[in-house]
Amino acid sequence: MEIEVKTGDITRIKTGAVIVGFFEGAGHADGALAKMDKTLAGEVSKLIGQGEIKGKPNEVTIVHSLGKLLAARIVILGLGKKEELTLDKIRSAVGEACRLLQKKGVSDVATAALGAGIAGISLEAAAQAVTEGALLGSYSFRKHMTKKDNNGEIKKLAIVEADKTKLGVLEGGVSKGWILASATKLARDMVNEPANFMTPQNIVEIAESVAKSHKLRLEVLERERMQELGMGVLLGVTRGSCQPPKFIVLRYLRGDSAKIDLAMVGKGITFDSGGISIKPSGGMEEMKGDMAGAAAVIAAIGAIAQLKPKLNIMAVVPATENLPSGSALKPGDILTAMNGK
Repeated sequence: MEIEVKTGDITRIKTGAVIVGFFEGAGHADGALAKMDKTLAGEVSKLIGQGEIKGKPNEVTIVHSLGKLLAARIVILGLGKKEELTLDKIRSAVGEACRLLQKKGVSDVATAALGAGIAGISLEAAAQAVTEGALLGSYSFRKHMTKKDNNGEIKKLAIVEADKTKLGVLEGGVSKGWILASATKLARDMVNEPANFMTPQNIVEIAESVAKSHKLRLEVLERERMQELGMGVLLGVTRGSCQPPKFIVLRYLRGDSAKIDLAMVGKGITFDSGGISIKPSGGMEEMKGDMAGAAAVIAAIGAIAQLKPKLNIMAVVPATENLPSGSALKPGDILTAMNGK
């Protein structure tokens, strides 16, 4: 999805759909929605009066303009009570709207920085929330599916602002939202992969890609080095697997001192059967998600590198499978951890 910031009148944008916010308890259309309602001979007001449009959080109502507006559809998006508005509510509501529009095959959408100036929400933060909501709401993972997706794709989202002096602020919010949403999508992709496509080695390859793209320091410890360091607990978990374990360290170093300001540890068990103490078969396929912590910290440090804080940050990922076999860890076995315990 391409996201652009542009100057203009939101009521006069040519697009497949224009998203307009509506607050619970408002009772009537105002601002841009009121202007569009007038052009539509009060159709929106009728729906409000009939109780079809209430403004409750994530409520989505589509009104077709039937050629009376340059936008083919008006999407009236419930944001809940005005005084209770938060960035999470904006993000969630925009995601809901984009999911629905995508299913209907709408390819281009326009909106404003919804919520800006309400409940202390800045213009930049609102633009960021709209960006994140659009990108994450339209997310799907179909990499291994042979059946064609019948849903469409939103190819373009325009965030429209009447005051051209504010475009720089909007662009800053969109940029930050893009970075954070892209990181979230990377983590989702990693978790959604089946275990045979997300082995410890696959995690290493993704860490290598992130490190190369964002100039991070990468260190990967192999089994022999783990043995030298006395990492008996991690090595104990990996005993039942044919996949070699990996211990991944990513470093972002931009601080004024040598100390690490923040360390993130992400669990990288790419499949957790329970080992000898095997888990019930029902839902076992979900155990591929036991590496979600690894996905989160790898994606996070990649995003941090793009945001460029003056800090030293480290992400650590112990990666292995936990499977049953003749060599697997047994309940009651004694292992020696790296700290000597």
